[in-house]
Amino acid sequence: MNGKISVRIDGPIDNAPPLFLMFHGYGNDESEMVRIIDAVYAGTSEQPDYLSFRGTYSRPYMGGHYWYPDGCGVDERQRECTAVGEALTQLIDAPVFRNRRKVLIGFSQGGYLSYRLVKSHPYLFDAAILLSPSFQGEIGARLPDSYTRFFLAYGSLDSTIPLQDQINARKVLESSRDFVHHEYPSMTHAICDKEIADIRDFINNL
Repeated sequence: MNGKISVRIDGPIDNAPPLFLMFHGYGNDESEMVRIIDAVYAGTSEQPDYLSFRGTYSRPYMGGHYWYPDGCGVDERQRECTAVGEALTQLIDAPVFRNRRKVLIGFSQGGYLSYRLVKSHPYLFDAAILLSPSFQGEIGARLPDSYTRFFLAYGSLDSTIPLQDQINARKVLESSRDFVHHEYPSMTHAICDKEIADIRDFINNL
């Protein structure tokens, strides 16, 4: 896992708040997820602890980064996610992170990556917040036994993620022990205020 990491770790080690591990969408960078988590905590006295990662590959000419090539096959997509997972698990095995509650949060490609991380490491993450994730190639998939809690959200007008992929994401995550799903009217492939509020409620109930 190459590239830049945006870090904020201010909480105490004992009784620490969740550590957020954040993954942006295609064509963006680590600041995308920082803006989202800052919005979730806006108006509170808390400062979230996070590692926000920049995608493995940079986009030539147009800027931004990605975790796997747009339009790539299922095998390549899963292989790239596995490589990120191997690097991530080595990083968070450090003593400063080892006993923290770990919450994945990702948008679009980053949402799919977060799902694959739980699938490969079912006992490592306490929760996964999947915002408009791509889910191509996961038809008929099931999650392994895991205590990870899932939050899944899409906009009702999201044409970037095919409807069948959205339906399949719900079906796959319904096999988990703890799953909530939200759909936001009139929202496209984006983030809305109600979604931010729902994420805040989900985190407060972890």
